[in-house]
Amino acid sequence: MRKFLNLSKNRQVELDKKFPDLFKIYCVEDSPHYKKVAITVFDHWLTREEFENDFPDKTERLRRDKSLHDFAKVMSKNTEVLNFKFKGKWKRCYPSFRKFSSQAAMDIYLHPAGDNDSSDKFCRLVLPEFSAVYFESWDYTNIFYIQDDKVIPQIKKWANESGVYCLEY
Repeated sequence: MRKFLNLSKNRQVELDKKFPDLFKIYCVEDSPHYKKVAITVFDHWLTREEFENDFPDKTERLRRDKSLHDFAKVMSKNTEVLNFKFKGKWKRCYPSFRKFSSQAAMDIYLHPAGDNDSSDKFCRLVLPEFSAVYFESWDYTNIFYIQDDKVIPQIKKWANESGVYCLEY
């Protein structure tokens, strides 16, 4: 069974306009359209020493993954979340937005990729209602790219409900 269903052409155009520079932020480049906010299992930005000494055992890794998964589930229950991928090459690439084919497919997709050796498996979402983009990232820290600071209180509320933290850059 397919995990995703393509959206209509009209909705694709609407979302493409709503999320400028999507490929740019996917490539971790700065964009004047977005501000970054982190969702993390840590209550502060780690120092270099803290990062270098962080070797969680299996139980702790599973706990951290569960916390981030819980956040993603809370987020998806409270607003529409859509996946996207890119078609085309480099300068000519464009996003293709997709909805989930079922709640089960969404739940599986939202589960953190963990210690995967490639970011290709990381979760990529847009939240149209919030004009926000959500990327799974490394080291138990995921990134929101937001276009309006007004959404930060809602993101912090979801984080609080899930046992993770929202850190502003």
